[in-house]
Amino acid sequence: MATGVGGTRDHALDAARSLLMILGVPYHAALIYTPGYDWVMNSPDGIAWIGLFADFIHSFRMPAFFLISGLLIAHSLRRHGPRAVLTSRASRLLVPLVAMAATLNVAQLWMETRAIDPGLTAGEFVTRTIPAAFWSGGLVYHLWFLVELFVSVLALCLTYPLLVALHRRMAERAPGLARWLADPPDWLPPLLLSLVMMGVLGFDNISDLLVTPLVPTNSTAVSIVVSAGFFAVGVLIAHWPGGAARYARASWGVALTYLVCFAVHIGMVGVEKPMPIRFLDEALRAVAAWSAFRFVLGLTQSFFSAESRRVRALSQASYTIYLLHHLVVMALGFALLAVTAPPLLEFAAITAVGLFVPLAVHHGLVRRSPTLRFLMNGVPPGEAKKRSTPARGRETMARRTG
Repeated sequence: MATGVGGTRDHALDAARSLLMILGVPYHAALIYTPGYDWVMNSPDGIAWIGLFADFIHSFRMPAFFLISGLLIAHSLRRHGPRAVLTSRASRLLVPLVAMAATLNVAQLWMETRAIDPGLTAGEFVTRTIPAAFWSGGLVYHLWFLVELFVSVLALCLTYPLLVALHRRMAERAPGLARWLADPPDWLPPLLLSLVMMGVLGFDNISDLLVTPLVPTNSTAVSIVVSAGFFAVGVLIAHWPGGAARYARASWGVALTYLVCFAVHIGMVGVEKPMPIRFLDEALRAVAAWSAFRFVLGLTQSFFSAESRRVRALSQASYTIYLLHHLVVMALGFALLAVTAPPLLEFAAITAVGLFVPLAVHHGLVRRSPTLRFLMNGVPPGEAKKRSTPARGRETMARRTG
């Protein structure tokens, strides 16, 4: 739950986080029709511009998601402390990860391998394909962010007492620096993010282990460091005056900054770059992600800062949508291979069904079943009851008063 000052719900942050998760549906649907892109399945009828659309979403969606996650975890740490936060996040992140990897992602693997090898038997799939996928991280698929988010939360919770102590020591020994860090200039976040992106360059020259997936995930040390860097900047923002609202701005200037950085980065894709240009490219990616993050927050604060039943229903379902959509998108993609239809129409149909089927599953099944809520959203049955009881009380009071 996104909370603001005084523990009140921050509907804008809820909406922003939900939007970023739901954008995974058109992103993965677009990959099916991206010419020359090797995804788990590809349509022979590509759409020339769809790859640029996918790059557009990919350039900011998960970086902004980790920034917002850092913001929310920082609020939770203030209210509940590291032990309670770590326990809660372990349930919310690891239970769905294991449950989905062992069920829906196995189903995805079956579809993918059968498409390549129609003669594959169930016995061969169980004894050969599944173990190979497990050790290569193939069962994680699109759930990599759960792994990297949990690592980020774990690192923060374990070091939280030390960070608090260091902050106190800094306030005593370097009060000027402490005051500056307590309310830094607005250029500090994009600078920190640029340093994170540039800092991992050349890791592959240090050791191949740093860019090799860590068994049994598809995440590498480099990808974890980058995700944790964006997460850490989100934590810092939560401690600065104004918090997220300080940087939220859906202005033409912010949009233009993003578009320029994104366009220059896209223009350098596939070009052999000397190290200084590679540093510049990574800095452009960081500034683009930061600008898009500001723009998304500005939009949601402008249009979704107040309570809305529809937005709340979509927000509650966004986790389920992200977990389920990948299977729906893949299944529809394979089914439409045998259909002769305009690829843009197919893409739109896959996106729509990939959104609405998981949405219906959440509100029709997951929300009503404590077991499914635990397996797919990581909410223990007892906690679900605690959350629902006050909400019903508030709704009853609202009806009585007006």
